[in-house]
Amino acid sequence: MRVAMIDNSRGWGGAEQVMLLVASKLRERGHEVTVFVREGGALVEPFRKAGHDVCAVPRKGLGLLTGVARTASEIRRGRFDLIHVHRNHDLVVGKIASVAAGLPMLLTQHCLLGSTSSSIINLADRIVAVSGFIGDDMKRRFPVLSGKVQVIHNGIDLTPFKEPRPGFWEKVPAVAGAKPLLGVIGYFYKNQEELIAMMPRVREKLPQAKLVIIGKDDEKQPALETLAAELGVADAVHFPGKIPYAEIGDAMAGLDFNVSAFRREGCALNVLESLAVGTPFVGYRSGSYPELAIDGETGVLVDDQDQFVEALARLSADPELVASMRQRAREDAFVRFDLNRMVDDYVDRYREMAGERG
Repeated sequence: MRVAMIDNSRGWGGAEQVMLLVASKLRERGHEVTVFVREGGALVEPFRKAGHDVCAVPRKGLGLLTGVARTASEIRRGRFDLIHVHRNHDLVVGKIASVAAGLPMLLTQHCLLGSTSSSIINLADRIVAVSGFIGDDMKRRFPVLSGKVQVIHNGIDLTPFKEPRPGFWEKVPAVAGAKPLLGVIGYFYKNQEELIAMMPRVREKLPQAKLVIIGKDDEKQPALETLAAELGVADAVHFPGKIPYAEIGDAMAGLDFNVSAFRREGCALNVLESLAVGTPFVGYRSGSYPELAIDGETGVLVDDQDQFVEALARLSADPELVASMRQRAREDAFVRFDLNRMVDDYVDRYREMAGERG
């Protein structure tokens, strides 16, 4: 099959990582993929480096119309089987190309829709939601989509996580010897403040506990550091910065627990990665987390801060339970979150859509 993928993002996040994983696996299987991305954006080099056909077009200012026209023209001439857009922001561009080329369009929705999406969300012929949480929200708010939405949970390339080395943090003096060592990874808009706010209570029960907040955000980090200082837990909160992806598995394996206070997660790749290396997840019973972590088996889901703190204390006092969770987490991740499973599901959708067109 020939697939045209469109993503207008300026930066790089989970949606873009999934797009690259899908595109690379499709090419490995003999399909052809061309990606249409923002000129000068963060997607250009990673996709080119991975060997993909990249069409970088202007998407701002006076160049916007030129970029849209070029995208539609290239897709119309390219004899593609379908168009796959990876954000609802690209639905209009995708629809213009879809009409021009007479192709069906698939949307993958990675996060909750904003209020401005109501006028364009029905432009897609089919929609993949990355979790039931996202899909159910779409169907509740836009009943017209009920027959279009299907769920395909994200998958990851499990190869780098097969043999993790858990000693990653022992060489970091700021957290070496912490027990338990808690970790959260992701952009700093995911409610890291609440995790810091819980640390005084966590340390009352677990005096050696420390929290590592993995990622880089020069704008938001100073406020998080100030909060930790004001709460008297600056020594218990460490910011290691961005960790290279090649080392993420080892970093995750070195944590006692992967934690999150975010409540609107679409389908977090870092949770899948932590489970793949056997690190239990502790977070709120909200968003997609109940679909990713099996409560009591691969992690613990909680409803409030009291339960959150108690769960960390209980798990830290029960190494046998944690050991069983680690083993179960790996087993489950390697079955449910394998990249090949995700791509199989996408190929099925592609063939259905191309067949309907034909």
